[in-house]
Amino acid sequence: MDNKRLREDSLEYHASSPPGKVTISPTKPHRTQRDLSLAYSPGVAFPCKEIQEDPDDVYKYTSKGNLVGVISNGTAVLGLGDIGALASKPVMEGKGLLFKAFADIDVFDIEIDRVGVDGFVEAVKAIAPTFGGINLEDIKAPECFEIEKRLVEELEIPVMHDDQHGTAIISGAALLNGVEVAKKDIGKVKVVILGAGASAISCAKHYISLGVKRDNLVMVDSKGILTKSRESKGELNEYKSEFARSIDDGNIGDALVGADVFLGLSKGGLVTSKMVEKMAENPLIFALANPDPEIMPEDVRKVRDDAIIATGRSDYPNQINNVLGFPYIFRGALDVGAKEITEGMKMAATKALSQLAKEAVPDDVLAAYGGEQMMFGPEYLIPKPFDARVLIWEASGVAQAAVNEGVARVGKDDFDIDEYRDELEARLGLTRSIMRGVINQAKKEMKRIVFSEGEDPTIVKAAYQCISEGVCEPILLGEIERIDAVKEELGLDFECEMIDVRYDSRIRGEYADEMHRLRGRRGLSKEDAIRQLNSTTYFAPMMVRMGDADGYLGGVSHQYPDIVKPCLQVIGPKPESHRIVGMYMMTVNNRLMFIGDATINIYPDARTLAEIAIQTAKVARRFGVSPKVAMLSFSNFGTSAELRTDRIEEAIAIVNEIEPELIIDGPMQADTALIDEIQEDYPFMNFKGPANVLICPNLASANIAYKLLQRIAGAEMTGPILEGLSKPAHVLQRRDSVREVVHMAAICAVDAQRHSKETLS
Repeated sequence: MDNKRLREDSLEYHASSPPGKVTISPTKPHRTQRDLSLAYSPGVAFPCKEIQEDPDDVYKYTSKGNLVGVISNGTAVLGLGDIGALASKPVMEGKGLLFKAFADIDVFDIEIDRVGVDGFVEAVKAIAPTFGGINLEDIKAPECFEIEKRLVEELEIPVMHDDQHGTAIISGAALLNGVEVAKKDIGKVKVVILGAGASAISCAKHYISLGVKRDNLVMVDSKGILTKSRESKGELNEYKSEFARSIDDGNIGDALVGADVFLGLSKGGLVTSKMVEKMAENPLIFALANPDPEIMPEDVRKVRDDAIIATGRSDYPNQINNVLGFPYIFRGALDVGAKEITEGMKMAATKALSQLAKEAVPDDVLAAYGGEQMMFGPEYLIPKPFDARVLIWEASGVAQAAVNEGVARVGKDDFDIDEYRDELEARLGLTRSIMRGVINQAKKEMKRIVFSEGEDPTIVKAAYQCISEGVCEPILLGEIERIDAVKEELGLDFECEMIDVRYDSRIRGEYADEMHRLRGRRGLSKEDAIRQLNSTTYFAPMMVRMGDADGYLGGVSHQYPDIVKPCLQVIGPKPESHRIVGMYMMTVNNRLMFIGDATINIYPDARTLAEIAIQTAKVARRFGVSPKVAMLSFSNFGTSAELRTDRIEEAIAIVNEIEPELIIDGPMQADTALIDEIQEDYPFMNFKGPANVLICPNLASANIAYKLLQRIAGAEMTGPILEGLSKPAHVLQRRDSVREVVHMAAICAVDAQRHSKETLS
């Protein structure tokens, strides 16, 4: 995009109503006189008195614990330099947006018109009681060092100057992984840093903590290499002097000869291809000047095809972006009430990012970057900013470090890292929160889940994740060579059971005998049974029937009937089930609902509708929901004789007879089922408030409803969940993501746990 177009788009973006990028929204009810009496006078006096008696109660009764001040004086803004406090406000608002979007942290941006250290420190100290943490931003060196040092010492809340530490933390993770990919020893690599400002000095210190030897680190400023001779001439301030070396004076070209790592934190175009040509084998080149790197990646490639390259730009691999750091560091610090951000907490953030980069990349991240494949290696050293897992990995690492180092208000005995990770996952959405509980249950007793589409890359990645998280023991069906090839292509190294059904002796043995016994009276010969079992979609459910697997998943590359029909024929329904039922769990606007039947029964009669309601309510209970069932129709309670829905009314009567404790009502329109105000017109209804189990009158309406909710309202769907089969089996949807497959595997595994208990009893 050209600069003129970018300027116009940016100005329009910031000026559109309401101006700016952040706003404030109330978090408590405020519609009635009583609400206001609690929010303000006279009720507000009570929390004030509690805080007066115990200052730590401020975290209990106010937003302080989730509020960060993004504070700047505008003396070193992005690539703009000293533009002053007022002009820096758009940048500080942008920082607030990132805090909220990536870590759910609220922000007040504060622009302070104070340039001197003392004036700035006093101003921040005066407003510090408002905040749970302070992110210093865009303050020039060397003043920023003293400002941060004094505020850390004088305040009991976490304070961090992101310009100093953010790049150090993120690039540190890239360095750890880069030297691993390049097969270098971090204790032996020669590192050259171009730039000697706040970020460069912080990076140098952090790299030394990571294992780089001080004598192997060379720093270069605008006048050349930081040397002892320059120090003796008084050319270096106290912060630069720490990195002065007893070597010959020289420039960046001299410093790069034989260097293993280049870190650029300066200006665009300062490094040439000829300089890079003289670096060591497999060099790491982190050219982070924005928008123009010290050297463009294509100019590196002209002379070095062995280089591992990172920039600060999103249009090249390995973007080193501070958004991978500050939101999650403060999230972890705030959640345990940390009094400061220690070096150990910063190191925990670096190591979390380094480790996460070695995990399989989720499909939603791949989709955000055009579907390109990513795996740990030269072009994928650190996670992407849109990887939601960064919140869980990094914030939990930071929080644990704070607790271990004793700087948290939460004690070691009161901090459970697994519970905290669950809380973080809940911040990513209601579906993740609910499914985390299911996954934790699945971990308690590992079950064998067979996947009929074992060669599919989505299934292979899901199997890897299931093993990593302890969700289940996957069994992959397919050609072994193809499965291994997919694993290699994806860069995944794991072991699990793999079966090429064509060569499995059970096809002509016990499986064929059982299939013939089941279907012989339906015209299926023994040879027909063998032919069917050569298909993985029949072999997999037979494994479950014969006890060689505990549950079955299939459907990412097959049509829905191709999976359901073999399940019905081979596994079959429970003896007590009138019908097999298919339903979806969905979360929309932070509300959990179940909708059925959207997959199996085309036009159910009254008895089948009753079964759908009972079975869907049963599944809702398993997810911790107390069901309120609405039987949906085109009218409310048969508004007129012409609009009566006898089939639905009969179904409700059957439900009341079979399960009288179940809360159910209808027939009603969808808005009546969900809106309190409409329900006031029907005081005889059996429930108040929104229903959480919605039963549609036929498959068409249910299918239309869930797809509209998914595509227009942004509902997250989990399913279809099948209920009524004699053993666990579920159908995946075409184009399901890895995360969705893992969720269904967890559901299947928990179903298998329940089935084994029922069998034993």
